[in-house]
Amino acid sequence: MIINYRTKDGQADYRFSFVNRLNGEWRAYILSQPSYGSRATDAHSTHRLTTALGRKYVCWDRPIYSQDELRGVVALWSDRTQDYIRYGIPI
Repeated sequence: MIINYRTKDGQADYRFSFVNRLNGEWRAYILSQPSYGSRATDAHSTHRLTTALGRKYVCWDRPIYSQDELRGVVALWSDRTQDYIRYGIPI
């Protein structure tokens, strides 16, 4: 399932692939997002993890078991990422 999200400030679009894993957990793979520019792009700074195949996904502090909850997570992550890109405010 492909999900598009426009940030609250209306300045950026993010695109995700929502995938339900075998254990019932939902994961949001990042298909597109704005460049980080001069900001750090490491996993800790961006709250992104990378699979063995190189796919980036949103890092969250616990498993997510519903699409609705995942929609909220990607909205928050996208808006916080936008603040990080524009102002350097940590995610």
